[in-house]
Amino acid sequence: MKTEEQKVQAIPNILIVDDVVDNLNVLGQILKAEGYKVRSVLNGAMALHVAEKEKPDLILLDIMMPGMDGFEVCKRLKANPILNDVPVIFISALNDTDDVVKALSAGGADYITKPFKAEEVKARVATHLKIHTQRKELQQQRKELFDVNTTKDKFFSIIAHDLRGPLGGFMGLTEIMADESQQLNADEQREMMLDLKQSARNIYHLLENLLEWSQMQRGQTSFYPQSLNLKNIVKDCLTVVSVSSKKKGIDINAEFSTEGELFADKYMLQTIIRNLLANAIKFTNKGGQVLISAWPETNNMIVVSVKDSGIGMSNEMINNLFRIDVNTRRPGTEGEPSTGLGLLLCKEFVERNGGQIWAESNLLNGSTLYFTVPCSGVMEDKTIIGNAGPIAMKEKPAEKLKILIAEDDKPSENVLAAFVKKFSKETLRVRTGVAAVEACRNHPDINLILMDIAMPGMDGYEATRIIRQFNPSIVIIAQSANSVKYSRGEALEMGCNDFMTKPFDQQSLDEMIKFYFPRLES
Repeated sequence: MKTEEQKVQAIPNILIVDDVVDNLNVLGQILKAEGYKVRSVLNGAMALHVAEKEKPDLILLDIMMPGMDGFEVCKRLKANPILNDVPVIFISALNDTDDVVKALSAGGADYITKPFKAEEVKARVATHLKIHTQRKELQQQRKELFDVNTTKDKFFSIIAHDLRGPLGGFMGLTEIMADESQQLNADEQREMMLDLKQSARNIYHLLENLLEWSQMQRGQTSFYPQSLNLKNIVKDCLTVVSVSSKKKGIDINAEFSTEGELFADKYMLQTIIRNLLANAIKFTNKGGQVLISAWPETNNMIVVSVKDSGIGMSNEMINNLFRIDVNTRRPGTEGEPSTGLGLLLCKEFVERNGGQIWAESNLLNGSTLYFTVPCSGVMEDKTIIGNAGPIAMKEKPAEKLKILIAEDDKPSENVLAAFVKKFSKETLRVRTGVAAVEACRNHPDINLILMDIAMPGMDGYEATRIIRQFNPSIVIIAQSANSVKYSRGEALEMGCNDFMTKPFDQQSLDEMIKFYFPRLES
């Protein structure tokens, strides 16, 4: 439903130009009676000034005026890129065919002779306003189609080039390891396994960014802002990028001149900071420096910056940094692949949280990426969002956890069990939603459930809904291999505390568990 402001803005605005006041009054009364907004001026110079300032939807223009005649006014309107799409209807006592042709040649859309008839004026005005509206809608559709095609081209480029590269490397490593003739020693095998792990992680993060960006473009990314401690978020993100920073010997430091909390979506904020840190590491030479800082602004916002001592960017690169239709990708200092997709995702997420993002850089002298995010008052109790509203997180025990894994895929179940072993004093395993509900009834001391969504019979969402009826405080983390069909937002709405996608990432799962059980020692 349109707001009152939108309704007012939707009323067509018509500019009438005539040096005879009586003509202005009569035309104005006719058009106002039809519900239009009307602005009247007495000469061509004033018409050009008002038109550029207000951009009317239609102009009724007299020809015979002192100073600048209607023909000249129309030519100047059509020469102005801001106004050349505004339809002009000439209204004149000149009725010679040559005058009509001259008016249309000057850019006029129609011609009405004086003395005019009210019904004719109303009909012609309505017709040209409709055509004008349809033309604007068509232009908007063309722009949207262009954006869609640009997005599609970006996807195809990433899939054809950026995904093929890491996959090719991964396949090459597996072929070497499978070739018995290579006779790799233990150290070589270990190094090969580490390369495989890093290659698989690169592919996974690329696919994750692709899916996240795809969901954002379709408006399917959930948004759940909450009060967050920036230091904790940064600490988690530094853990994620620590492998790549240590590999290049890059020292990462953090400086904060604010103790206030942020009000943002946790998942989006982690994605922003993680991508900015990863980019800084990627484009910094071995032994370089990265600094993440934060300070308050006067407008209730906090500025976060990620500064590196890397290879920097030209002004042209900075201007195109957040544009999807311009290719800004380049390899890192050690040949690391880059798609530019991470920064596009950062821009989407920063703006979704009400902030802005920008960059400063000089070639060979490093870069600094800045973004702003709203600050928040300190919350005494962290809360989570479920289908029954906010659920207070009670203080968790410091001892190991009793964990339930609800997963119908045996390999995934075994991976999860291995990942949570260091946190668990007891791990229960079930294969269906019904069994998960029954296990929670029989074991009210369960601390954590890792709940697969797509299980046979009763799915994970239905099981969560039932469990929440008798145990509102248990931590439930939903999991799925299909992040397109199932989303974090949907999981939160169904009563889960959080959501993770398969394949599982040990580090991400560790961070998630420590977030919900901060006193837990691994």
